[in-house]
Amino acid sequence: TKQGYQAAAPGDSVDLGYPGSKTRGGRVSKLAHDAAGVQGIVERGGRIRRLMPRECLRLQGFAEDQIDCLLAITSDSQAYRQAGNSVTVNVIEAIGRRIRAVDDELRREKTV
Repeated sequence: TKQGYQAAAPGDSVDLGYPGSKTRGGRVSKLAHDAAGVQGIVERGGRIRRLMPRECLRLQGFAEDQIDCLLAITSDSQAYRQAGNSVTVNVIEAIGRRIRAVDDELRREKTV
């Protein structure tokens, strides 16, 4: 930004993966963006709390029983990695439904 920083409000996500970088460290977002990176949530008073593996997996759409099984057999760092490499099925499904609706509409227009 012009002022050289972006202010974070309570509830915002902060990328903690590049603390020494002048261009990538501390990026602020309204939503957690990359669960594989080190993410933090800004709390009241400006304190940054790191997201736990369970929270990252929930953001990616994993069910609680899947999360319990995963965390029972893997380390936290491996769980973060798996969350970051996963695809949020609900989002992909919504995109597919929208593409299909637009395709159906275009096909109807061609036949008219």
